[in-house]
Amino acid sequence: MNGILLVDKPVGCTSHDVVQLVRKLVRPEKVGHSGTLDPAASGLLILAIGSATRAIEFLDDTRKTYVMTIHLGEETDTWDGEGQVVSVADASNVSLEEIQEVLPRYLGVVRQTPPHFSALKKNGIPLYKLARKGVFPSLEPREVEIFSLEIISWNNPLLALRMSCSRGAYARSVARDVGRELGVGGRLDSLRRTNSGPYDVQHAVGVNQIAVMGDEILAEKLMTLKQALAHIPTLSLTPSEIGRLLNGSVVLRKWGEVEGSQGPCWRSGSFFKALTSLEDYLIITVLEGHNDTFVIRPKKVLKVAS
Repeated sequence: MNGILLVDKPVGCTSHDVVQLVRKLVRPEKVGHSGTLDPAASGLLILAIGSATRAIEFLDDTRKTYVMTIHLGEETDTWDGEGQVVSVADASNVSLEEIQEVLPRYLGVVRQTPPHFSALKKNGIPLYKLARKGVFPSLEPREVEIFSLEIISWNNPLLALRMSCSRGAYARSVARDVGRELGVGGRLDSLRRTNSGPYDVQHAVGVNQIAVMGDEILAEKLMTLKQALAHIPTLSLTPSEIGRLLNGSVVLRKWGEVEGSQGPCWRSGSFFKALTSLEDYLIITVLEGHNDTFVIRPKKVLKVAS
């Protein structure tokens, strides 16, 4: 069994718990996942099964969308509802107009300090493990990009937002920073991931469905690698060129020789995919430009057939 499975993770379980549930059904196949969700968060978790685990790095998860709720007037040491309250303020006078004025300041490329209670590692050790021991190392702000912050509702003290952001952005950091900007503090109250790249939670299977239906629901919902990697442009190559790639050799082409090769995706470092004639193997290639010639270099050969 090889492919990508979209799972709707519920609140209360870890991403690893979901992997373990599926692993029991598909043994001896490997199972991995892209984009960890905290136990307190719900929503889209992308699982890779079998040879698809080797394709995780090529899944388009650079842009994610979340529905989040910020509790204004309360700040905790974990920046969410699971930590100890460190400050409380009256948020009853915060207006919708003030919120609308503040949010645009957090759009675009911003410098964001990660929370200490996170899976980010410091010297190889997850920060949350250090924090539980009372160790809080100095953390440098990192550049992330917030594409949009849309107000869903404002029912004081709860502010619901839809956030579209780059990989590596923390909703907890946004909750804390917006709360402080409004002068009352804030923490994350709830978080749900609805999209990761082209993948939508509406097409995901629930954990309870997996537990009850087992192999049947996996067979129904499993995406092929060809489907899952549809965002990667496909190269039209001859059988001999496909053979060269399968053998680890490169293919040389002239710029403009291939239809569409003047487009924006045709640049050095871009990924493309190629399929064997029987579509039983998918080859991920990387483009390297050299003057008027480009080199198509095989990066990974992935088994498609189940």
